[in-house]
Amino acid sequence: MVQPFEAREHWRDVSQLEFEAYLGRYPRPLEARPPITERKARYREWLDASLGDWPGTAVAKSWRRGRCTGFQIRD
Repeated sequence: MVQPFEAREHWRDVSQLEFEAYLGRYPRPLEARPPITERKARYREWLDASLGDWPGTAVAKSWRRGRCTGFQIRD
């Protein structure tokens, strides 16, 4: 019998204000990839190196497609 798909990680869609608040109160330093100062990016992840190896280190994501933007944080 086929079992339902279970996501390895749980992500929550949030508003830009919630996203910025989350990044501001995160307890450890985060690394943005690609770096914010380097260039504009359609997709960016914020990583916490203390969590291990990528992709498990991603704690926040943002993206842009045309005029649409999206923000997610890991629960």
